[in-house]
Amino acid sequence: MAVQVWIGDKPEHPNERRAIMSLANGFDRLDGLHLILANFSVGGRTIDLVIIKRDAVFIIELKHCDGRVIGTVNGPWFVEGRNGEQKRLNPGRKNPYNQVISYFHALTNFLNEHRREFLSEQKASNVDFRTCKRVVVIAPTLEPDSEIELDWKVQLKGLDELPAYLITERSSEIELSDEEMRAIPALLHCTPWEEINTVIHGAFQEPAAATPPPEPAPVPPADRWRSPLGRSAIGLGVALLTLLIALAIRPTSGPLQHADQLFLPLAEVTGVPTGGVTFRTTSIEGSCIWPSYQLVGKRWESSSKVWVSVANGSPNLPPDVVVILEEVATCDGQISLTWSLQNQSEQTISFPLRNDNIQISDNLGNQYLLDETSAQPAILRLTPGEKERGSVHTDRPLSRSASALIVRLKHQPFGEASFMVALPR
Repeated sequence: MAVQVWIGDKPEHPNERRAIMSLANGFDRLDGLHLILANFSVGGRTIDLVIIKRDAVFIIELKHCDGRVIGTVNGPWFVEGRNGEQKRLNPGRKNPYNQVISYFHALTNFLNEHRREFLSEQKASNVDFRTCKRVVVIAPTLEPDSEIELDWKVQLKGLDELPAYLITERSSEIELSDEEMRAIPALLHCTPWEEINTVIHGAFQEPAAATPPPEPAPVPPADRWRSPLGRSAIGLGVALLTLLIALAIRPTSGPLQHADQLFLPLAEVTGVPTGGVTFRTTSIEGSCIWPSYQLVGKRWESSSKVWVSVANGSPNLPPDVVVILEEVATCDGQISLTWSLQNQSEQTISFPLRNDNIQISDNLGNQYLLDETSAQPAILRLTPGEKERGSVHTDRPLSRSASALIVRLKHQPFGEASFMVALPR
């Protein structure tokens, strides 16, 4: 379990919930534990967001702004819309800079005062939580012509920039074990957000050894795939994780990309967290279409005779098969799924668009069967090097109360895999 979400009170605003879900989806497949603490109080302050990893703690003030932002360290902040009209951000309250500074003092004072309750005496003498990072985050993105003057105490990021910053930055004098990390939200009287944790880990957890398809052809030797691109997988992973969450929270108003643009070179998906990584969860305004590009990459391990996720294997080897859940729509009283498939193996791959291979459910437990007669084509069958697309519909509409869809591939073409689509509410 690479990520856990803890809360004081459940966030009420849909934008906050979607931002937390996007971050949790991205962190779920990274190495090491990551904790997301949201909407909790300490020292008389209610903090939006704190992210804890082994070697860093980030204290975040999250602001959703539709337009360029103007502000200084001590003065008021304004958001300027496309029509030039300016609205004050946080009217009657501190500006975001001073808010995150007050959060920093409240949280770091608490952690330093209580550190001997969850750290050994020796470690407590060496850890100083005053090295926590302070960040103001503008969602969905920080407009490039924004005019914000800050000092060294606080970093300013767009939500689309945040993943790369969180992955690469560290706090000096902070080094925590998983047990010590989990002790922090407990001390702050936070509780696990079971609704989110269950969806993330229940939907994305895959068996260690998935059942392979019958008599697969052997995969080429590892040496065939070794290249400088493979050795740069970690860097690509960071860049792609940034892209995933950037698109997850960036509104879209145009049509879908052409099919050819959706296919990524196989080297580019090496190391991407597989399954359930939502590229974009914001609906097109006034539409029933949610573009949710999500990738699953698998490789056949001839030695153990199982399919394995790319993220769990050697970073020097790209996947043999990539399935992209390209679009989810809930129009016309049915759920429509559009798939794209890439085959970079030396065998023919078959991907049936049938109920015995695709299982759809929502976060309420409702099951949705496919109308198999609507599948176009009924089976995506790819020879080595091919890429194709197909679509299929359900025989019933989405429940109006559902906030997420879970799509599981049961057997073909590479064993079990899971996707999750977070629907706006």
